[in-house]
This record gives sequence, C-alpha cells and structure tokens, in this order.
Amino acid sequence: MLLNDLLEVTGCIRVSNLIKTEITDISFDSRSTKKDHLFIAVDGSDDDGHKYIHKAVQNGAAAVAVTKDYEVYVNEYPSVSIIEIDDSRMFLAKASYYFFNYPADYLSLIGITGTKGKSTISYMIRNIFEKAGIGCAVIGTIGVVYNGKEIATSQTTPSSYELNKIFSLIHRDNISNCVMEVSSIALKMNRVYGLRYDIGMYTNLTQAHITNREHPDFEDYYNSKKKIFETSKNIIVNCDDKYVKKAVEQFRKSDKFDSNRHLIYMIGIDEEADITAKNISYENDSSSFLYCGLGHEIDITIDMPGRFNIYNSLFAVTACLLKDIDIEYIQQGLMDVVVKGRCEKVETGRDFTIMIDYAHTPDSLEKLLIAVRETKTTGRIICLFGCGGDRDNSMRPMMGRIAGQNADFSIITSDNSRTEKPDDIITMIEEGIKKTDGRYICITDRTQAISYAIHNAKKDDLIILAGKGHETYLDVMGEKSHYDEREIVRQILEGIR
Repeated sequence: MLLNDLLEVTGCIRVSNLIKTEITDISFDSRSTKKDHLFIAVDGSDDDGHKYIHKAVQNGAAAVAVTKDYEVYVNEYPSVSIIEIDDSRMFLAKASYYFFNYPADYLSLIGITGTKGKSTISYMIRNIFEKAGIGCAVIGTIGVVYNGKEIATSQTTPSSYELNKIFSLIHRDNISNCVMEVSSIALKMNRVYGLRYDIGMYTNLTQAHITNREHPDFEDYYNSKKKIFETSKNIIVNCDDKYVKKAVEQFRKSDKFDSNRHLIYMIGIDEEADITAKNISYENDSSSFLYCGLGHEIDITIDMPGRFNIYNSLFAVTACLLKDIDIEYIQQGLMDVVVKGRCEKVETGRDFTIMIDYAHTPDSLEKLLIAVRETKTTGRIICLFGCGGDRDNSMRPMMGRIAGQNADFSIITSDNSRTEKPDDIITMIEEGIKKTDGRYICITDRTQAISYAIHNAKKDDLIILAGKGHETYLDVMGEKSHYDEREIVRQILEGIR
C-alpha cells in the first residue's frame, strides 16, 4: 500500500519525503514495529508514543505520524516519511479502516455501552442468533468469539487498529453480524471513531472508572458514554436509569439528533416505556416475565436471577426483534444462555452451590446479592470479594457495607491489588463492613479464602466468588500470574490444594 494513497483518505497537515513510500502494516507500539511499517505516535493515558519514535525507526518504520515537533523529526530522520497530524487516535482509526479495506462496512454492528450488562446482553444476543442459525461474533470484556474461535483481548473495546483487524477476520469467515461492548474510554479516546451501529444500546450509569487514567470525574464519564447516540441508527435505552434518561433528553434537544435517522426505543419497568416486563417471577436462581413491546407479548424464561437480568433480557429481545429474529429462537436462546463469569455456576458435586461473578463495584455487588436473596429460601449466602488496587478508593468501604448488609457471611480477600498492598485495601473494605452487623473474616490470600469458604460450607449454602468473573489472572504488586477460579475450585474439591 502506498502511503500517498492512505493519506488521501486520512488527510494530514504536512508530510516529508513522500516519494513512493510503501507501507506493509500499521503499528502504534514500537515493540511490534517492523520493516516498512507506518508508526503512529499516540499520546496515551500512561505514556507518550513520541518517546519511542527512535526505536520504531530502528525497527524499520518507513513512516512516522506525529502531533508535535514535526521539523525536529524531519531533520533527525531524513530517510523516513514524517507526517504531521492533528489527532493521533483519529488518524489511527482512519488509517486502520482504510488499511483493512473498510471491513466494518460489511457487518451489521450492535454496540452496547453502559456501566453494567454489556457482556451478558452480548452473549444473550449471540445465543439467540445461533439458535436461529445465524452467525454472530462478540467483541468485549471476555474477548472475541466467533465460529468456535476465541481471541483474547487486553481491553473491553480494543484499539481502532485491532478492531478493524478483527472485523476483517470476522468478514473473512462469512459472518455479517457482530455485537460489541463499547467502553466509555473507547468512546472518549476515539477507538470506535468512524463506526456506525445498526443498533446502539445504553444500559445504565453508575460510579465506576473514575481515575486519573480513565475519567477524572463523573461528568467526564457521563459525557463519554452518551457519544454512542450519534453513531447509532436504532437506539435502545433504559429510561429507568436517571442518567441514561437525562442523556436521551439532551440528545433529542441537540443539533446532532435527526428524528428520521435516529429511532429511540425506551425500556423501563418502573417508568412508562415503549418496552417493559410484566408478571416478573423469580424461582431457584431463574427468572421469568412477559415481554411487552414492539407489538409483541412474549413469555421469557432465563436461567439467571435478578431484576438486572430482566433488564438485560429486555435489551436482547428488543435488538433481536429489530433484526427480525423469530420469537421461538429468542425464547430458546435466552433459556440456556451461559455467560462466562456472569452468575456462572460451578459444578461441585456437593450439597452447596458455587457461583462466579464479575461484580467488582458497589452497584454490581449490591444488585447481585439482592438478586440471589430474592430467590434463596434455604441456606446461607457467603460472599467472597475484594477490591482492585489503583482504582477509586471510595468504593472499598461501600462494598464492605453492602456485603455486610446483604450477605450472611463475608470473606474479604485480595483482587488485583496491582501496585497497592492487598492488606491496605482490605483494611479500607473493613471500614465499611464494621458499620454493619454482618459477620465476616479477612483472608488475604485468595486461594486460602476460597478454600476456607468451601471447607466451611453447609448444606444449601451459596458461595459467591465475586470480582474475578471471566478473568484468568491475578495482578498482585504489579505482577500478573495465571489464576482461574474454576481451576482453583476444582483443585480444592479434589484435595489438590
């Protein structure tokens, strides 16, 4: 590919040494840069790509895109094409889109944003599509899944380069439908720039991701999420969530809203809405309800507890009806959907139950505990959890208080402490649980904590391992190691640990 052809699509401020520069690939990490690559110096939240230009050129980069010090780099690297650009992330998105031959144009995209529910809704939709015999890929927190293939990703929403590469692989496998989780940071940092969603969803908004690395405050988080409206044709929103409802009202009043181009469908159980759930019933960790909306009344049963999973189902059903999926496939797909790390039950062969869930914020932990409390008639709820390091400190005592109020017994342990000391985090969690009457114990080592829970479980107890969910690693004091709670549970039950 000629660099000149690419720049005609992306545009730039100016460029040096352009004569027939041939580009074989694009990179934004100097460690992966190879001969004849276009290296884009991206200003990251943790680092500045301009610091690694010399390394990229050493590795063979034929062209380098910069947002500053253009003339310095032109003089320093006279044999390399230096491109001056305004926005490195937007340039990366445009360049990747062109390099992979516009793969998203061949896909019907469903984009889901919101603090919670993204993964569950994604897999609900995928399972329904599969029941209908229609190929559907998923991109999100758990990774990329399509046609029996799985690709690990380091982010909920990968970079624009990675996304376009994934889209091209999906298209090559003759799949034309893709459901993707759209994180707030991806919207903020233009990772999804240029994408158009046939269906966009906004599930809810609660306090999360408020850090120096992500969003400095809640307002920034809120403003980032609502960007999905602008790029979606059909928009499904939860009008029971006050922040989502506010975002919809603001969008409708903005000059970016076009009533002919943006169709909004309101979901609600408490508030009057276009789509709702009636006759809600919970029994034995499952839920059932009557879906009412889009001219349909459909009996739905899901093997998941809780009101929040009713909302997730409303989103999934609505999306599939908009995609003209038959009702029977919708019912079948929801009845047996399994989402890794989301209310995932682990087979124990014992008279107690173990559930793994990704709940790692105050809101998600509270909703999960309330959900299982609604269906549980015998036995105790034992909640094992911790809090991540290098994240919002205020959530720690809140989670302690929530566990103390809603679980029969809590086990406070470590969970991705990152660069912080696990015991320091546990102490902050204790501040919250001490303000309740909840019984608890602190066991810093997570494996020992799980072992304690299993060996002290009684008949009909439910042990909830909260926080790790789909993750298969532990990040302690900056070092990651393999850690799959399913394996840990099995080894403890088999007496290996």
